Amino acid sequence: MDRIPFTKRSLKTLCGKISREQLDNDAAKTLDMFSKMLEADPDFKYTVQVEDDSRIKNLMWTSGKSMDQYICFGDVIAFDTTYGTNLYDMPFGLFVAVNNHFQSIILGGVLMRDEKVESFKWVFAEFMRMIGEKDRHPNTILTDQARSMEVAIAEVLPNMKHHWCKWHVLKKAKESLRALYGKKSEFRTEFHRLVNLMCTEEEFEKCWAEMLEKYGLQKQPYLTQIYEVRRKWAKPYFREIFCAKMTSTQRSESANHVLKTYVPPGCPMHLFVKQYEKLRFDRDSKEIYQEKRTSLTLFKSGQYVPEEMEAGSKFIVHRASHVFTEKWIKSIYRVQVDEGEGLFKCECARFEHCVMPCCHQLKVLLYLDYMEIPKTLIMKRWTRDATDILPPHLRSYEREHGRPRAVTYRHSHLALAAFEVVRMGDSNTTAYEKAIEGMVNLKKSLEPLSVTHDGLGLADREHSTAMK
Repeated sequence: MDRIPFTKRSLKTLCGKISREQLDNDAAKTLDMFSKMLEADPDFKYTVQVEDDSRIKNLMWTSGKSMDQYICFGDVIAFDTTYGTNLYDMPFGLFVAVNNHFQSIILGGVLMRDEKVESFKWVFAEFMRMIGEKDRHPNTILTDQARSMEVAIAEVLPNMKHHWCKWHVLKKAKESLRALYGKKSEFRTEFHRLVNLMCTEEEFEKCWAEMLEKYGLQKQPYLTQIYEVRRKWAKPYFREIFCAKMTSTQRSESANHVLKTYVPPGCPMHLFVKQYEKLRFDRDSKEIYQEKRTSLTLFKSGQYVPEEMEAGSKFIVHRASHVFTEKWIKSIYRVQVDEGEGLFKCECARFEHCVMPCCHQLKVLLYLDYMEIPKTLIMKRWTRDATDILPPHLRSYEREHGRPRAVTYRHSHLALAAFEVVRMGDSNTTAYEKAIEGMVNLKKSLEPLSVTHDGLGLADREHSTAMK
């Protein structure tokens, strides 16, 4: 050992230098890749947070397609940081939502140095700045049970509903309860029923108490702990909050799982980003395929029988007597109806939670001889026209409003010319940039000229018709 030409300290210094050089080289390659992605997608965005020693602390990016998807489907998002097998062991977070085909869509990715409160505050603030804008915050976010994440969300997004995913609750139950939670365990089956099938608070409270008594678990620490915070994860307590059927971050968990098939363990940052983009591209391709073969399956309602309690306004829907159910499953639901207002409110609150008609509502509609589902029970985000969203002053051009009723030759001529510009501008990147530049300049020159209205424009004519 005396003949070794270097000390432990000098070896550590050398390794540190090599590591820094490797990181600097990787960071340069990553930023070069981002530059190329920006050339291919003018709306691509990324942001970097650096530490005092100029090391990358957090790195977030999103695409133009993701921003468009956020406008249509960003009302409920899931965020999770389970993937951390890159070269620097940096946790990777995914922002995920679901589209109108109930497919997972990736809104953005972030590589993080740590999972502390300050890091999460930066992540959520930057995500909103990049993709959400000031007036487009999600209604609901689903995450794991990390306290640091909870504190960050409360500070950065105080008006957003924050709930925990069932996946993590069940995962921790398996870790804490061990043998009691085995695959063939009767307790496990009952616990899953409790988590997944309860509709009301009363049902949940009653069945929880019965389960604890049956298995003698009144003082079990984990069950006591999660019961105290049940409003964060048990659906009966937020069943009237819209969650787009995403009551579990299994959406982001599954995307993380898929990412592992794209990214080899211990890969450098620039390769990680490249493979992430390949995953996103493949997901977008599946979405395009699904757009061409849209189908919708509603809930089966044949097991229920409606009964009118007050003419046309109050109904109860109960399970048919021949249908076997567990004694703890609720069998009667009340549905309140106001046909004038298009109101069909069921106490199961599935419509409020998913904005899809529940089987109890469908049964009442059949009883009332409805031949189609009322528009008040249809949410645009679940329809084929979900992505047809325009700014408020252009909403009359959306497909759901049909062809404008007061089209003039002037309006038609302008529309055809605009479509021709769009067609040519979409040919290649150079044509796109020229078309955008020309339209921006044209808009500036038209603004002072369009202040005066002669009353013959489409917007003026439709406003005049609406006022009559």
